Amino acid sequence: SSMVSAETADLENRHRFRHLPPTAVPIQGSDLRSGLASILNSNGAVARFRTLLSERTGSPGCYLVSSGRAALTVILLALKRLSARSRVVVPAYGCPTVPQAVLRAGLEPVLCDVSPLTLDLDRAALRHLINSDLLAIVPVHLYGLAQDVTDLMAVGREFDIFVIEDAAQAFGARLNGRMVGNWGDAGLYSLGRGKCLPTGHGGIIVSRGRCATAISEVVREIVRDAPEWDIGSLALFLGYGLATRPRGWWFVVRTPLNPAKRGMDLRKLPPIRLIELSAVQAGIGASIVARLDEIHKARRENAGRLMDELTELHFVTLPEISPGAEPVFLRLPMVVDGEERANKLFDLLWREGIGVSRSYRRTLADLFSDTLCSNGKDFPGASRLATCLLTLPTHSYLKEGDISRIVRAFQNVDRQNRK
Repeated sequence: SSMVSAETADLENRHRFRHLPPTAVPIQGSDLRSGLASILNSNGAVARFRTLLSERTGSPGCYLVSSGRAALTVILLALKRLSARSRVVVPAYGCPTVPQAVLRAGLEPVLCDVSPLTLDLDRAALRHLINSDLLAIVPVHLYGLAQDVTDLMAVGREFDIFVIEDAAQAFGARLNGRMVGNWGDAGLYSLGRGKCLPTGHGGIIVSRGRCATAISEVVREIVRDAPEWDIGSLALFLGYGLATRPRGWWFVVRTPLNPAKRGMDLRKLPPIRLIELSAVQAGIGASIVARLDEIHKARRENAGRLMDELTELHFVTLPEISPGAEPVFLRLPMVVDGEERANKLFDLLWREGIGVSRSYRRTLADLFSDTLCSNGKDFPGASRLATCLLTLPTHSYLKEGDISRIVRAFQNVDRQNRK
């Protein structure tokens, strides 16, 4: 035990005051200045940001609200105006805000298992869920991956079902040259902390055709105006930027704010408020968009390095990338061959100062067991991800030495298991 204590102390000293966050976008003074200047020209700032987003996404129908979950809620409220159907298919593994938004819109979430190979909806499981009461299917582009949804669009046309792409974590990812989020009838992106384009909080809605008209009506009639002097968002953004620097994150993980020690609890989910994006957030977002290509490039290069190093390990399964897909790799997800090995890797990487994450530790069937009826079904793919999925950081704070430590940790766990 003394040897273990000495090893732990050595690791602590080696990485004192430095711990990589799971995901981060380095903030700049120009972001803060742009957010502050937007207060003086609130309408112009929001309009400018909307124009930048329309150019990026290729979608003329672009609406800005206070969060990704608000964006999904608005889309679903719009679909209720177009159809009397009430059921919405969502993945059984993922963020609890997705079924939360479905419930907030007065609709019924229907859980579908996911494939551990792609992290996408399991197509065989999905086929059994299609019926005359199905309003929409919500595929999710987790961790900046770009899932192929073209077959879902064909299903939607055949059975008159809407396809809503949840690209909350994948702003900038592309499939066959088109940004994900723009293939379906409607799509959404999140501007929350830890996302590809983090303004602190906020959500983007993109849509086309009759969906765009209905969404426009909902935004006009239901979504409330943002506060004019949103200084709070500026302070939160500054705090986020300082906290997600490696030195700042070193302190965060040693406080009660450490996200790795928080359990998933529905009672702690913030309520969904349907409010417009503030001018401050729009100003910050416009500033980050100007260097987004550079941010994505760093993530892709780091993810590529990690995949090259880890792909030969027999106990690691990296996600399958669809042909024609260009992920942005908000994080690099991987599935380990068992929970015990996933726990060992997590502990070792954490002690090495690497922002490894277990992400969602419970399936949505488990989390919403008192709310949703799963008809006694189990979700083996979702359960496997809940116990065996790890994500690694890909952001620009990840340096060569960090990659070497990550590879060594995986090799050490591999050697331990071979003994």
